[in-house]
Amino acid sequence: MSVSGLSAKSAGFYRNIVLGSLFVIYTFNFIDRLIFSVLQEPIKQELGLTDLQMGILNGLAFAVFYTAIGLPIAWAADRFNRVNIISLSLAIWSAFTAASGLALNFWHMFAARLGVGFGEAGCTPPSHSLISDYYRAPERARAIAIYSLGIPVGGLVGLIAGGWVVENIGWRQAFFIVGLPGLIVAILAKLIIREPKRGAFDRVEKTDPVPFLEVFRALTNNRTFWMFSIAGSLTSLGGYALNAWMVPHFLRTFDMSYAEVGFKFGMVGLVPTAVGTFLGGWLADHMGKDNLRWYCLIPAISTIIMGPMFFIALQMQNPWWLMAIWVLPAISAGVWFGPLFASIQNLVEPGMRAFASSINLFVVNIIGLGIGPVLAGGLSTYFTLPDGSNEAQALQTSLSIVVWVYVISAIFYYLASRTITKDWHGDGD
Repeated sequence: MSVSGLSAKSAGFYRNIVLGSLFVIYTFNFIDRLIFSVLQEPIKQELGLTDLQMGILNGLAFAVFYTAIGLPIAWAADRFNRVNIISLSLAIWSAFTAASGLALNFWHMFAARLGVGFGEAGCTPPSHSLISDYYRAPERARAIAIYSLGIPVGGLVGLIAGGWVVENIGWRQAFFIVGLPGLIVAILAKLIIREPKRGAFDRVEKTDPVPFLEVFRALTNNRTFWMFSIAGSLTSLGGYALNAWMVPHFLRTFDMSYAEVGFKFGMVGLVPTAVGTFLGGWLADHMGKDNLRWYCLIPAISTIIMGPMFFIALQMQNPWWLMAIWVLPAISAGVWFGPLFASIQNLVEPGMRAFASSINLFVVNIIGLGIGPVLAGGLSTYFTLPDGSNEAQALQTSLSIVVWVYVISAIFYYLASRTITKDWHGDGD
């Protein structure tokens, strides 16, 4: 359904409904994506897997289809109805999440994770593109930050619900419980969200879909886009490694139940991240009005904080000290979402937004999601003694190494700040 008649003034209430609906969908996206990390210890024990195999299931298996299929889906999203793509994708990943509960071995679970990644590839690029057609450029960082709250909120629900279910019912049932409701949400999304006119709030004449080669030519000359993509991939590498392995770290190091870990780590890890996600979007739009470099410098500052603070927290042998220290870098962990993803939308013209977002996510996820959990799991397996007696210490050492990637990512955010003004205005957005 077209909403070409919607203006910036009249769309206020409905666009918030759309944004809220996309936030709910993204929340389901991350519940279904991260529930595996909560359940991986009982899965590992029942299926007889190593940390390296769990890292592959947590990251690489998901990332293979998520990154590969994302580009053609984004191409379609720049040409066809984005709401249909999002709704169908939600139904697919929800069905495969539920199917994960039927896995009997590594390869069964690998296939299910491939399916989840296949479905979730159709969520974010079309959603970012939709948001950009409901919100003006100076509002997009805040709007995308609100959408991105689905990451910590979905993670929090997954941690708490997953911990309780696995302890009281079982890990297989947990996949059914979080996967099947997504099928209902997919139907509601199709009924509620309307397809808007592309580029309605942009001062450009060209809003038609842009051919592949023209998109690549435009992005090749956009230094800021690539600096953001590299920075985001390194930030994601650390984030996905921690998301995948902090629950096992708590379970192995401290005497806690699954439900207790899910609740406590959710409170100190994901609630602060939600605060940081909204704060990052608000700060970027507020400070970026006077100087666009703040869209890069705010994530740079946050990632500089994250590396050493996460490292210090991981050295704690008392869970209360770990959680107390964790709050500050956890806030910082959400700051980069709004500034980075809004900038990607503002750096290109409307007809290539979904595809540009997908290329950015391809780089971010093939490195961050594809490598992060596998790297941490591989290092943990490497440091583990043959008798497994130091399993907890090996994982702690692995994560303590990986978190320094955040400091490297800050360098690339800074490099992006040197060219963002030229590249932002160069596309006429």
